Amino acid sequence: MSGLIAYQPIQVTFQSMRLTYRHIWQKIFLFTGIVFCLNVQGVTTSITTITIPTSTPTNGDKFNDYFLNLLHLALQKTESTHGECRLQEHSIWFNDKRRINALVEGKLDVIWSSTSAEHETLIQPIKISLLKDLTNYRLLLIRKQDQAIFSRINRLEDLQKLKGGMNPQWRDAAIMKANHLPMVFSVHYPSFFKMLAAKRFDYFSRGLYQIQAEANLFPTLNLAVEEHLILHYPNEFYFFVNKKNNLLAERIEQGLTIALADGSFDSLFNSVPQYRWGMEQLANPSRVVIDLVAPKK
Repeated sequence: MSGLIAYQPIQVTFQSMRLTYRHIWQKIFLFTGIVFCLNVQGVTTSITTITIPTSTPTNGDKFNDYFLNLLHLALQKTESTHGECRLQEHSIWFNDKRRINALVEGKLDVIWSSTSAEHETLIQPIKISLLKDLTNYRLLLIRKQDQAIFSRINRLEDLQKLKGGMNPQWRDAAIMKANHLPMVFSVHYPSFFKMLAAKRFDYFSRGLYQIQAEANLFPTLNLAVEEHLILHYPNEFYFFVNKKNNLLAERIEQGLTIALADGSFDSLFNSVPQYRWGMEQLANPSRVVIDLVAPKK
């Protein structure tokens, strides 16, 4: 009797253990499946953050808006192949040179800038022109009463007798120097307009995409867009990424290519009034074109 009594609980215990182990393994398989599904879901629904420069403190023509919209458009066009992403402005504002350094150091993921041989040794360009031909031509902002002086200029040698305003950090400064055009320098953007009105220099060379809005920034200064001349030199404007970030470079290039093909790039470009105005100025046959030589570096 004692042996039988001892045997029965042992048999029941083994049977219970078999049932328990089966139950445990079922739970493990179920849990593993859930974790696997969650991991797969996490891959497909994760959102990549792309850090971009913060908006320029003083920017009368809302310069950054177009580039932000164009970058967003390129990223939207590639969501099906590269996944979702969001743009996030950096908390610090960087000037031109510091912005390039921030991209090299990984503090920024994308910037937009005119190109140069020096830039392209440091950072990777996506070689699709963001502003078409508008960056390759410059108009002059002048004092309204000086139009007669500029109307008599037809050669580079004539323009060399006058002084222009320039930021020494801008690529254009090297171009003006290479063409022996005297410059007065400042690094404070609003100061250029007041300095021009105060006759510290005679003109302020600006891109076709900029100058129309800038002419109206300070209406009391009596400044105007010069009506006779147009300067020309190669000055392409690109998106740039870090040299190591080939995946983002490929994505932006692919997105811009798709946008060009389906017309959405042109629709966005033509939605900006000053860009349409700039293209009209390019088509104006009455303007005298002065070609400038761009240095290699």
